[in-house]
Amino acid sequence: MLEFNSMLEKTLPQQTVRYLNQVFGGESVRVALSARTDQLPYFLQDTYEVLLCELLGRPITLACLKGHQPLAAHQVDQHAKRLRDLLQAPVIVALKATTPGERKQLIAHGVAFVVPDRQLFAPEIGMILTERFGAEPRREQELVSPATQALLIWFLNQHPLTETWHPFEDAAALGYAGMTATRAIRELLQFKLFELEVRGRAKYLKLNGTRRDLWERAKPHLRTPVLKTLWTYDRHILEVRGVRWAGESALARLSMLNEPQQQVLAMTAEAEQRARQTGIFFEPRTIADGIAVQVWRYEPGMQAKKITVDPLSLWLSLEVNPDDRIQMALDEIEEKFPW
Repeated sequence: MLEFNSMLEKTLPQQTVRYLNQVFGGESVRVALSARTDQLPYFLQDTYEVLLCELLGRPITLACLKGHQPLAAHQVDQHAKRLRDLLQAPVIVALKATTPGERKQLIAHGVAFVVPDRQLFAPEIGMILTERFGAEPRREQELVSPATQALLIWFLNQHPLTETWHPFEDAAALGYAGMTATRAIRELLQFKLFELEVRGRAKYLKLNGTRRDLWERAKPHLRTPVLKTLWTYDRHILEVRGVRWAGESALARLSMLNEPQQQVLAMTAEAEQRARQTGIFFEPRTIADGIAVQVWRYEPGMQAKKITVDPLSLWLSLEVNPDDRIQMALDEIEEKFPW
């Protein structure tokens, strides 16, 4: 076996090996020079740069896709199976990038794949990391305030056909003062999420682009709504006014995800205090068979007559969860949202 140092320039194979070493630690990947790859069928040699490797002492094959032309998931699956049969080792396909749809298809076909610095799906070697996992926390000055975030989420949930928006009425509906609405307008303009439209003495926000565009532009400036998580055995928590299903419990009700073993609820800090006053006792650490209670930075009940938190806040609360099942369900939620 040879050390993989200067054999390749900054190509996809080198980026992949560097990333796997970063994930598994040290010099976990060793690459061998072998004439066996020269004996592969020409269509595989033309499509992939194939490396025979050891990962933590275990033989694997890295198939690094050449060029930028995307392949259908079923084609990649067939190629990976052919390589596995020929080289007698598990195959990980290296890609420069994947879209959410491509990722779903690859996972559905059971294809092990890696996108350097973004994602690794290799259940056969016990490793699944998503692009959202391990992301650096956003700096406070790059984020809107919780109240501004609540108003923005309210707009997306409550104003499906509105191109201009006067936030003051919605601020009152959420229990915020006029000064909070003024600050929200300033922040939303600061991050270029809306344009200002003045009508006499009234200030309106004008939507620039589609609602989906707004959501995508806003994402880097939004945070998880979860302030802290407590746990309780007391099922009277389900009767507290304002409580909503959250986390995986909400996701199971809004997607194809299975119901989690531990139920998850959300409430405001005020609702938490009301619960304590009725005698409900909370634990600060995870407890088996208990209910996880998320205390949110803003009102989790954005949608009247709904038993779950709103889907966009739910997306933000689970954004960094490393479970690919959850990430696929979050993609489903975004696709189903009435943009």
